[in-house]
Amino acid sequence: MKYEGIRGFHLCLLLTVFLAGCNNIFEVDEKQSRTRDSLQYAGTGKGKVYLANPSILAGKPVKTAKFGDSLAVRFITAEDFLSTPCTFTQHTEFFVYENTTSSDCFNILNDKSASTEPLSSNSGTWTFSTGSDEFYQVNTYYHTKLIMDRFFESLSFTHKQVHLDGSLGLPPATKYNFVDTQSFWLNEAGQLDNVEVYSKCFLEPMNAFFSPADNQLCYGWNNDDQDFFIVQDPTVIYHEMGHLFVKTMMNQRNITSGINPSGFSPYFDAFTYESNLGDTGYDEGGAINEGIADWFAYYMVNRTEVGEFALYKLQDLARPVSEDSSAHTTALSTTPEGRLAYPQYLQYNPPSLGDNVEDVHNSGAIVTHYLVALTEELKNSCSFDTTDEDEIHQKAADYVFLLLNESLAEIGDLTAKGSDFFSPYATIDSDYNQVFFTNLNDEQSYLWTQKVNPPNFRRFFRIMGKNILYHLSSDLCPQFSLDESEVLLDDYGLLLFKSYEDSGNGVDYTAGAFRSYFNYAGDHQLFSKNINPVILNTEVNEDNRRNSILVTKELIDLDSEAVAFVFDGQEEISSVLSFLTFQGENVATSEGLAGTEYNNNNVKISPGEVVGVSLNLFNNSNSTMAGVQILANDWDHMRLQDSSETYVDRIENIAGLSSGTISGGIAEHDVCSINGFPSTSEGGVGADESTTASAGDCGYVSRDNAGLDYTDVNNPQFNQDAPQPICVVQFNDTNETKWVSQNFFRKNEMGLEDKDCLNNSSISGNAFNPNACLVRILPGAEHANFSKIDPQKTWAQTLQGESNSNVQFSSANIVVMEVNKWVVPGTKFNCRFRVRFTNCSDCYQDTNSDYPDYEYAGATPYKLINFQFTVLD
Repeated sequence: MKYEGIRGFHLCLLLTVFLAGCNNIFEVDEKQSRTRDSLQYAGTGKGKVYLANPSILAGKPVKTAKFGDSLAVRFITAEDFLSTPCTFTQHTEFFVYENTTSSDCFNILNDKSASTEPLSSNSGTWTFSTGSDEFYQVNTYYHTKLIMDRFFESLSFTHKQVHLDGSLGLPPATKYNFVDTQSFWLNEAGQLDNVEVYSKCFLEPMNAFFSPADNQLCYGWNNDDQDFFIVQDPTVIYHEMGHLFVKTMMNQRNITSGINPSGFSPYFDAFTYESNLGDTGYDEGGAINEGIADWFAYYMVNRTEVGEFALYKLQDLARPVSEDSSAHTTALSTTPEGRLAYPQYLQYNPPSLGDNVEDVHNSGAIVTHYLVALTEELKNSCSFDTTDEDEIHQKAADYVFLLLNESLAEIGDLTAKGSDFFSPYATIDSDYNQVFFTNLNDEQSYLWTQKVNPPNFRRFFRIMGKNILYHLSSDLCPQFSLDESEVLLDDYGLLLFKSYEDSGNGVDYTAGAFRSYFNYAGDHQLFSKNINPVILNTEVNEDNRRNSILVTKELIDLDSEAVAFVFDGQEEISSVLSFLTFQGENVATSEGLAGTEYNNNNVKISPGEVVGVSLNLFNNSNSTMAGVQILANDWDHMRLQDSSETYVDRIENIAGLSSGTISGGIAEHDVCSINGFPSTSEGGVGADESTTASAGDCGYVSRDNAGLDYTDVNNPQFNQDAPQPICVVQFNDTNETKWVSQNFFRKNEMGLEDKDCLNNSSISGNAFNPNACLVRILPGAEHANFSKIDPQKTWAQTLQGESNSNVQFSSANIVVMEVNKWVVPGTKFNCRFRVRFTNCSDCYQDTNSDYPDYEYAGATPYKLINFQFTVLD
């Protein structure tokens, strides 16, 4: 991209020795200049804008925004206000849709005050005083629309390629009928949603952010430097818009208008929830999101750094996106040994080397560097029909965009279909109506994609690698071979998988004969194509794995000296709960039975307390373990004693039984013995080795993760393999000690009624589970993430580093449990946490085949961590 007006700006810098300053030169005639411009450009929709940040315009790092005669005249909009519809081009076999949103695609506003109104044009021109609020709103609009138009151009290319022009060797994850299902833009209850963009948000400290909850972008300003606005740097605008695009791509399959003009095709209903790439605090999904957002800035400017002005002003360094960047503060290169590789550089922060800080921006740099390196490889490898460098950059970036869109569409799909190939409105094969390919099924998909099997570096880059295989190496760019793809992934330590095999939830959609699917909109048949599965070599060439080290899960365990950190201070736990609630998590405690008012800050787990627990995991290997995930959600580790007795302990159920209106009885659960615990003598029930496991057995994992059946709303009952809370309790019988369910213990040892149980039916309605009566992991706080654990260390020791600094715990690395106030001190519990990590050799596949999704409801993919504690005063 070429920038205008640089010569004049340099001249101005030379004159500063003799004059009061460049600002004074331009301010003298500003009023006359603005009047002249208004007349010159009246009715044209044009205005003066800056095309790059001040550092780029100056040709060197600067910390003062001076634009002057480096401004360029550009068309802004013919609209009366700084808001605009969006246009998306959808290709079909028969015609081309050019669809324009009926409402505004985005609005530019000055700030978030209630009185803020969209800026109106000045006699059909958008020329305002340089440095004024209006000037910055116009510039924000210009760069927002610039990347918005580019995004829709890339999305249109992707849509056409994967559905019409490509080999169709893989069912596309990209939504086919974007237009009629209104899925190409953000959607709320069937109506296209506009994005609010604030050019002057008051933020301390200085920052910028995208809020996915309300689709708002805020660009910072504060009183520390009233001449500094984040929007002075367009790369920050592009970065934040990148987050917006990630949300759009992830949720394209979850959004539909519900319109059915012909009465033929039953479009999906819009989902209540949205997929997010990243959770609260630190996790690898958030790092991937940050990395993609920085790539979008590179996608626009084709430079090795972003934030050359804003980040340089804030931290004296721009953010590098390639090893070639001079902003790096350690020795890196584009050689195989010199890449910014995973997991070595997960905490790499050029301005502050040596600080072991878990931050998604630091970890996300690995993602950006890989995506930039991939784009550069494609520029050099692929055959493009042009020699123009800018066009080659755009085409190579479109290829990478296709990979991102396909990967994010599959990962975020809450319909659990993964492709229109299985969708009831898109296929003529009704046998596929109940087939789910990703995220388990449409009932549990949100839990799966956000908590149980969220995108980490392995999942994301395996799916992306699959898309490289099918869409680039076997189609668009055969010059970029599968081996070259694997070598580049491995240079970055990202060859974390053993095959590209895709079995989803037990479905292999690469096998079998030709398949047909089509899509209708109104009376028009939009699409009729055959999927021609191409059976390629799906196993990774192990000769290409040199830097991507995989470690067995058996080498992670609790530290032998201190098994966990416990937090029970009133203020610290209250702040954690407040933060999680602010982030939209459901963390309500059982009022009257447990609460922070009982917390005594004695670093013990006591009756009535709400307690934070961080497992002190030890890495007993000689390699770094990265992307450690601790799960405390319900899972299939108990079984019904009698498969015909399924009713939950509820007054209504008991009343029904006594009156003879309910068939069956009250459910009682036994604890399954897994890896020898608990033993048979301790009450554990093993898998029946003599027969094939079936639903209800300990050796059978739930296929649907369904918990309670509400068919009879007044009499809920457990499904045969209902997931159960993780904590069981020790029961001292007359002759032996056993591990039993909390429900058994509270009835047989404590005589505790339903109303005295945590989250009882008066609090939760039908969601009451008596197996969490005494100790309950709070929903929304049932998982934790550690960036990495160094060899022969714990996570805390890894963060302490050589300086032995204090470790900062947060909501991201603790789980939160509540303890019933009626629990008698001395009662012993065992909570069955499940742990895995990203570069694990045996957490994701059996031999070279990935586990189907339902396995993540069981124990096999995880290292089981039995955390035992005794409740004390």
